[in-house]
Amino acid sequence: MFARLSGEKNSVRNVELDNLFITEYMPYAPENYVKVYIAGLSLAYTPDNSLDQLSVMLALDKTVIAEAFNYWSEQGVVNILAADPLEVEYLEVKPLASVIKKFNKAKYETFNNQLHAMLPHRSFLPSEYNEYYSLMEVLHIDADAMLAIIAYCVRLKGESIGYPYILAVGRNLAHQGATSFERVTEKLNELSLYENELGAILKALGSKKTPDHNDSQLYIKWTKSFGFTPEVVIQVAKDLKKGGMERLDAKLTKYYENHVYSTEEIRAYNENRDRLYSLTKEINRILGIYIEQLDYTIETYVNKWCSYGFSDDTLILIAKYCYAHDMRTLGAMDETVRKFYQKGLVTQSSINSFIDEAASIDEDIKHILSLAGLERNITSWDRSYYRTWTYSWKMPRDVIEYAATLALGKGNATAYINSILASWHEHDVASVDDAKKCSFEEPKEKQTVVTAKSAEQLNALFAHLDPEDI
Repeated sequence: MFARLSGEKNSVRNVELDNLFITEYMPYAPENYVKVYIAGLSLAYTPDNSLDQLSVMLALDKTVIAEAFNYWSEQGVVNILAADPLEVEYLEVKPLASVIKKFNKAKYETFNNQLHAMLPHRSFLPSEYNEYYSLMEVLHIDADAMLAIIAYCVRLKGESIGYPYILAVGRNLAHQGATSFERVTEKLNELSLYENELGAILKALGSKKTPDHNDSQLYIKWTKSFGFTPEVVIQVAKDLKKGGMERLDAKLTKYYENHVYSTEEIRAYNENRDRLYSLTKEINRILGIYIEQLDYTIETYVNKWCSYGFSDDTLILIAKYCYAHDMRTLGAMDETVRKFYQKGLVTQSSINSFIDEAASIDEDIKHILSLAGLERNITSWDRSYYRTWTYSWKMPRDVIEYAATLALGKGNATAYINSILASWHEHDVASVDDAKKCSFEEPKEKQTVVTAKSAEQLNALFAHLDPEDI
């Protein structure tokens, strides 16, 4: 067990956060540190827990988790019982004013004097001193490096800047390995190089704010990690026009994930994306479907259909076909698209020809049924029978119509047509004259029982049957 509750905390039966933690501690802590505290607290209520569980749950390295608990230990809300393996105890949360850690005043006397000289008109509360000392000790930041960080933040935000912002910048630099004065100065000088570019980006976004440290970090990510040129970043910002740096970051991250980097590639990507959104909306409208978020539909269905070679107009035609045939779901349309693709019908003209042919066949079937005295809607069974008569048995149209006239008045007309045509097929009937000469014994209700076939014979039979003929 790596986490446990102290006596005071153990009396609580539910996993609850103290209001003091939310109001006084959480706002100033790094995001991952807050996650570690809350997730670790939830595990502390279980009898069996481990650091491995917490690491997997948060997808964080164990060193980051240890660093987070060291931070919370400095804040006085947990107690580190053992470092290797890590073992922590959750404590009762107390007001910050009552838990300020006592630091060696002599150790930080020079730091305090330089801080006052830098900000002579600022009043420092004990809590602010405590936060600076704690950050320096937990992340091993040199005092002169910390002063450089404070000076940098004051230059960006002014003397009234809140210390949580300074702490966030300090943590960020420390995580990049900048803990000495030389490394911090090097990093800060690098960030200062981008002020002109950042000013142009913010102007393109319609923002009048002064670039800050977070903006610089984003710019480094876009240009160094993602590989976008400054010109591309500014152009994307101009196209975006609003939403700020966070929205710009989301947009550039999306382009990076889709491997589009130049303005030409981005323009083509956006045009295609806009086209897919419009196409998907139109397909959903035709099918009578409303889906607010279209990304899943595009990725699951529309992209696949387009990859088959179907044009937008063809997919809209198929959607109308599906609606007319009561196939009004994306799954049903997906199956229809697949069938058209398997038949090699991917162009609008080929599908129109197929639909026209199907409509013509339905008219033929309707005429044949009327000759047999049947006035009803055509079913899938009727289409299957007609395909067998014409495609499999190669029966001429006039022979089928003649068989239909003979079925007039019969109790089950379609069964009678099937029986008589099967008999004529067996006797190679190829014309109406042949049919009139061919004797046909109408099936009786009581049939003579024939000898059952063996399993081997039945297997041989089905092995030679074409599935298309069944």
